[in-house]
Amino acid sequence: MAPTRQKLILDTDIGDDIDDALALGLICRCPEVELLGVSTVFGNTTARARQARTVLAAAGADYRNIPVAVGCERPMSPHPFSDRGMGDMGDCSHVPNQDGTCLAEKDLAPLDRRHGADLLIETIMSHAPGEVIPVTIGAMTNMALALVKERKLAGHLKKILVMAGEFRAPFAEWNVRCDPEAAAVVFGSGVAIDLIPWHVGYVVTFAPADVDRLEAAGGDLPKRLHAAIGAWQSAGHHGSNNKPMPNLYDPMTIVSFIRPELCQWRTGRVKVELRGESTYGFTTFRADENGPHRVAWDADRDASIGFYLDRVTA
Repeated sequence: MAPTRQKLILDTDIGDDIDDALALGLICRCPEVELLGVSTVFGNTTARARQARTVLAAAGADYRNIPVAVGCERPMSPHPFSDRGMGDMGDCSHVPNQDGTCLAEKDLAPLDRRHGADLLIETIMSHAPGEVIPVTIGAMTNMALALVKERKLAGHLKKILVMAGEFRAPFAEWNVRCDPEAAAVVFGSGVAIDLIPWHVGYVVTFAPADVDRLEAAGGDLPKRLHAAIGAWQSAGHHGSNNKPMPNLYDPMTIVSFIRPELCQWRTGRVKVELRGESTYGFTTFRADENGPHRVAWDADRDASIGFYLDRVTA
């Protein structure tokens, strides 16, 4: 009998930083998991959905028609982005830097008509308790809205996989910073969470040879991912020879789920600071062996990248 595949649903701000597209590509190449849907969050969620559908189309016919739904453009948090130095990233007219690598709408499956939060709710609640695990790799607005809208949702979940937060350095990590109030709802939900913080993605970073290996691989998916990396690099450095290398923040949510031994874990409780003017959006961790949150404290860089490239370039 074939082993049971873990059902996942992905919530993402794909299209700006490159790691979201890399994470979606990895999900499509892991037989251990089954992707049931994708919801997009923060800013121009319609353009983000175009990038998600492009990656799915590149992954093959089995993935092309997976539902992709547009979610929340704006956060729950009351503070305008401009007050927190968010710049045009919070502008819903902002087109993500990878948009030019997307397929034309006529070549893509149509968008799901549901709101992203409703896609999360309906997908999770239509399966047995614990059967579907949400993966959040952007602002947690859709996930928080789903938990607030459907009071039974938290009790229907065994775990959430999250990329967010940082505990070694004093700053508000991006996915929390985009909507601290939503992050507080998710972390305070009582649902068990496996968390990849900023530090792990800082450790697990591609070298130029890793990008070259992706480019050299055959197949439409590596080609699309490499094109997206190029667009991201150009957008960030305007033609500089010192091109940035992808940090695998978001892919590590999947790597660590399938290969948890590649990370060092600590169990405890994560909280989001919502009061301090200069610390708004900071995350704190308190060790507690009975806590609901398991944080990847460090990771094996070489083994994690090897796992990623072996799967995506196969």
